[in-house]
Amino acid sequence: MKKSIPILLVIDHFGSGGAQRQIVNIANGLIAAGEDVHIFIYYPEFTHHRANLDNRVMVHEAVKSNKFGFSVVFKLIGLLYKYNYKSALVFLNTPAFYLELASLFYVKKITLTYSERTSLELMPTSFLSKIRYKFHGVCKNITSNSIVQSEKLKLVHVNKNVVYIPNAIPEPFFDIEINPKAIEERIFTVVAHTTPFKNFRYVAEALVLYKTNFSSPVPKIYWYGRIIKSNEFDLVERLLHEHDLTDNLVFFGSAENIPHVLENSFMLIHPSKFESSSNSVAEALATGTPTILGNISDHEIILKDSSAGFLVDLEKPIELSHCLETVSKITSVEYQKLCLNAKSYAVKNFKSDSVLEKYSELLSK
Repeated sequence: MKKSIPILLVIDHFGSGGAQRQIVNIANGLIAAGEDVHIFIYYPEFTHHRANLDNRVMVHEAVKSNKFGFSVVFKLIGLLYKYNYKSALVFLNTPAFYLELASLFYVKKITLTYSERTSLELMPTSFLSKIRYKFHGVCKNITSNSIVQSEKLKLVHVNKNVVYIPNAIPEPFFDIEINPKAIEERIFTVVAHTTPFKNFRYVAEALVLYKTNFSSPVPKIYWYGRIIKSNEFDLVERLLHEHDLTDNLVFFGSAENIPHVLENSFMLIHPSKFESSSNSVAEALATGTPTILGNISDHEIILKDSSAGFLVDLEKPIELSHCLETVSKITSVEYQKLCLNAKSYAVKNFKSDSVLEKYSELLSK
């Protein structure tokens, strides 16, 4: 039997980020579809999502020895010549630059697909960064997991095949049945790292305003995600302590079983200031968990099409306060409707089969 030509996937590491979670999902899906899949990383010390990777995926590692990443580029050049990949998919701007640079030293033809996973608002604007971004010109395909950003990218890459491909959500999220008991405790959930742009300060300030403006008990919000210390994080911890709210916004750190976290959540809050397209929003909808979303990226479109939650202004913490107070009064019938809408929208948009089919079309040609 003729041996299949492998596909290469490239990313920085297997850490706990959304892009890393997605590339593992895609690798597993391609393997299940009969493809031979390799993944290349250059920060092997970050392993959070590696445990979820199908053991049939071949993993290649390099160690980034300096900020320029020459060792990474040299390793990629070697892999291109050794395995003669039919195509490659790369996530994130810096890994893409390394692969694109390596491809210039590869004399054979390879189809490159770059997947833009970062909010365009977070892109560096220095001259060197702009030059690096121009390297995406060697890619045949550009994908984005955001409807809004896909349209912007079409204006930037006018001669490229720009495709919107949503996040692929694994089946364990869809397997979660709608939990009617979640309305009893009404625990709100955030799933995000504690970098300042994830906006934990906004959530804390909203709780302070809630306590000041409303007589009902202050809601409990459980925040799951790697805790990254910063001056802003220290400030928020002091703010919560000063207002006796340390039990109302609790930072639990990284969690392994997010489907079951969401199963027991009343609603997901997504307060991030910047986002391409959030994994946590798609995952929440897949479990039938309604959402409270900040007014960025695709959120307004998602809420309009799904009728599965509420939109808040991220410049106004009082809006989140009012929203929390409003949803604290919704009935079980109203809540069930939101849950059903969430699940229905996710099944239509985020099922792995349809998402993987779109990637397969790009990578198998």
